[in-house]
Amino acid sequence: MRLLFPLILFLFSSFWAFPQQFRKITVEIVKNGTESPISGASVQIGNNAGQTGEGGVAVFSDVPSGKYIIQVSSLGYVPYTDTLLVSSTENLTLTIPLIESAEKIEGIQVTGDNQSQKIKQAPIRSVYIDTRAIATQATSLTDLMNRSTGIRIRQNGGLGSRPEVSVNGFQGKAIKYFKDGIPLDYLGEGYNLSALPVEMLNHVEVYKGVLPVSLGADALGGAVNLVTNKQMGSKVNAYYEIGSFQTHRAGVLASQSSADQRWFYGLEAFFNYAANDYKALVEVVNPDTKNKEPMRLPMFHNAYNHIMGEAFAGVRNRRWADELRFGLSGFNLKKEQQHPALMTDAFGSLHSKQSTLAPSVRYKKNILDNRLRIDQFTTFNILKTARIDTLHGSYDWFGEFTPGTQVGESRLPSQSAIDERQWVTRTNVSYLLKPDSKLELNHVFTSAKRSGEDPLGPRLQGTDIDILSLSSTYQKHVFGLSYEQGLLDDRLQNHLMAKYYRYRASGYQNTWFSTPITDNDRRDISGDYWGFTEALKYQISTSTFARASVEYTYRLPEREELFGNNIFIVPNFELDPEQSLNLNLGVQSQPNESLTLEANSFFRNTKGLILLVPIQAPNAQYQNQENVRGYGVDVDINYRLTEQYTLNGNATWQDLRLYGITNALDTWKNKARLRNTPYFFANLGASAKYSGVFQDGDELKVLAHYNYMREFYLETIPREAEPGGFLGLSGSADMNTNLIIPDQHLFNAGLTYAFPQQKMHLGAEVRNILNKDIYDYYRVQRPGRSFHLKLSYRFY
Repeated sequence: MRLLFPLILFLFSSFWAFPQQFRKITVEIVKNGTESPISGASVQIGNNAGQTGEGGVAVFSDVPSGKYIIQVSSLGYVPYTDTLLVSSTENLTLTIPLIESAEKIEGIQVTGDNQSQKIKQAPIRSVYIDTRAIATQATSLTDLMNRSTGIRIRQNGGLGSRPEVSVNGFQGKAIKYFKDGIPLDYLGEGYNLSALPVEMLNHVEVYKGVLPVSLGADALGGAVNLVTNKQMGSKVNAYYEIGSFQTHRAGVLASQSSADQRWFYGLEAFFNYAANDYKALVEVVNPDTKNKEPMRLPMFHNAYNHIMGEAFAGVRNRRWADELRFGLSGFNLKKEQQHPALMTDAFGSLHSKQSTLAPSVRYKKNILDNRLRIDQFTTFNILKTARIDTLHGSYDWFGEFTPGTQVGESRLPSQSAIDERQWVTRTNVSYLLKPDSKLELNHVFTSAKRSGEDPLGPRLQGTDIDILSLSSTYQKHVFGLSYEQGLLDDRLQNHLMAKYYRYRASGYQNTWFSTPITDNDRRDISGDYWGFTEALKYQISTSTFARASVEYTYRLPEREELFGNNIFIVPNFELDPEQSLNLNLGVQSQPNESLTLEANSFFRNTKGLILLVPIQAPNAQYQNQENVRGYGVDVDINYRLTEQYTLNGNATWQDLRLYGITNALDTWKNKARLRNTPYFFANLGASAKYSGVFQDGDELKVLAHYNYMREFYLETIPREAEPGGFLGLSGSADMNTNLIIPDQHLFNAGLTYAFPQQKMHLGAEVRNILNKDIYDYYRVQRPGRSFHLKLSYRFY
């Protein structure tokens, strides 16, 4: 940190020491042959990025004289790239025609998008999910991501339930989340995949295994980067969706820019509500036999209410800043808790709340002829969380209340209110050494101080001191340095990275049980670690490339894993960092314009894997599990039959097994599968597009998706009890069926109708058409068949 200020001072002094001539560039993007303006096109001149407004025009002010690469891309058009010479004496006006290009993969990939191709073909593998192409569909972000190769979004309920991404077998905190490259922890539950509407995003990047250094995190298995829409031009978009189980979702996106694009402001907001009163198979007591029997009953205390918004304003294209953006994000959510970690008991009153206001500042500037790029972000907020469990009595699964003297349905009474003071800062500096080589430095600092009160919570032994009033603290630094180089006429690309992690945490090892808590339960832990990565990509031919990467890395325990969440996750300060050796190898080929093929494989050797484990009911705790070693493969095929019809499919098989267990009582677990982790799943999708169906200028899209997930196991089972056949895909495990999460078949279908002029869209979708029982976590059932209708309107 002591070196950071002199570095920034040097960067700014360098900028003022080399005065340049600045010019204005006006770029008009039109459709080839018709000269119709194209709005929303992305324009990049060197490191200066912009977007065309309704008139198809983007303006760049104060561009230094010099030679640049100009790149233009727009959804459904072939990307444009050329060399641009900016004079020191004259402003410049350009008109660039774009040629139309057909969609390849509905909702996932689109040709003509240069940014998506660049990300998908980088040495560091990622899945690029284009949310713009499906923004008007009545689908969810989690469903969209579940259709991608090697990715599973796991939830323990309906809308608002906490999602967890599983990438090539890694899950939980091993996967990190970002918004525009910034770690998302500071926004808590307010900005998660289940709640977030696709309208708020430009695209999603899912990195598998290796992360670029710009995403400053100690991720072990991968990362999800949620990239929002750029606030360019003037626009107002709104949507409203209604669905089964009393689901309502609405949102608005509004932004305004000056004619010269030098200032902007706007608002993005959304609202979610769902009663989540779907029927689930639960065990109830037979009044005659007193035995538990399965019965399908509706959830009655499972509602979710969430509102979130962000106001922003800023300036761009100034001599002292390419962009300076001020934002204020806020959310408020309330979730009813129907059951604990397992569906063993029914609750009828317990609920939790969370809210925050988070101001932020982001500054971007390119200097030294655009060779040096600075990107600085900082935010501070107080995340407020409450858990209320004060009921005197209990509910059964029929929703009937029985009064009692004991406080709290969960046997852990609570009226807690926790404040978590958070500070996140991210500094990214990159320097273009040569046209084919770049050096990049990234630093992310995260600080959190947690304290609160709970009149019903545990006290320090022998005192009346509330344990929650004794603050817990957490600090983490992630430094990253990378060197990128192109060799052999850029056919070979090399990324070499080093990362340094350091953290410190303190708090009480409070397990929320009856054991007295003393000063001896105070924990102070810290550590620092190094990680290294090498990633290569080789262009075999114009249509085929291969890539490989190797990484040795650590993943530090996160706040929730150490502190718990004061609901059903209890603290554990005995956690050690995970460490892993990861290998990745893949090849991608596009033999013709209609067909794209991709195959990838991975190997993982992870020690001390941290997983959420059920312990004394109704609680769960993050624990270091046995060492895990495994490998896997995934394949992805996309085929465009005609201009109207497309097919796509993918499949993932992974074999993650425990090893190195020496305890005599547990040696049988060696070579057993990692519990609660799917080992085979596949997707198949089809889409059709028709124009002029009811009137000239309209468009109808019809989509269908099928997802299959092979049975997996709630607990560790002996290897000899596993099903046989090729890759374990035949039959069923020879064990107690309550421990088996069975084979699952999920069918979804929908359509989208665009009215003439493309301003209004109507989307409809049926999810889980076959009304099958669908599970993700510990046999916690997800909703059955549901219907969704969505209206979207673009005002201007």
